[in-house]
Amino acid sequence: MPRFSKDGGPLKQISRHWNHFFFGVASLLGGIYVWLHQGYLDDPRVTPPPPPPHLEQVIFGFADDWWFALWLIACGLVILYGTAFCHRKLRDWGMVALSPAFGAIAVAFSVRGFFDMRFNLTWIFALLTLALLFSTLMRGDHSER
Repeated sequence: MPRFSKDGGPLKQISRHWNHFFFGVASLLGGIYVWLHQGYLDDPRVTPPPPPPHLEQVIFGFADDWWFALWLIACGLVILYGTAFCHRKLRDWGMVALSPAFGAIAVAFSVRGFFDMRFNLTWIFALLTLALLFSTLMRGDHSER
């Protein structure tokens, strides 16, 4: 059952923890996109010929799979619920569970960008997002118990 804090309702909590909220929304939207576009990395418009080597496909092939989409969606929903209804542990656990996803994307697209020479800035944004996620988690919230 949703629990409201003494400080206000969901909108107050969202404005108080806006960074968590945006990580939740971005994760949810990213997961929905991957779910609706499974296999998009195999599209020649995204990965022009020649096809990537087998090892490279193994390293970054997860990024357009259904299970990865569900991981992003689940993390996003947990973060959003924890943010809106003042469940600090859910909010933080969702962020911790999201960290390996962004780390995997950063590694996968770094390999793709450096070794395959396909121009793609995804790895830079994934590294930035991962750094911001760690910063948000490390800052913590000492006002909640």
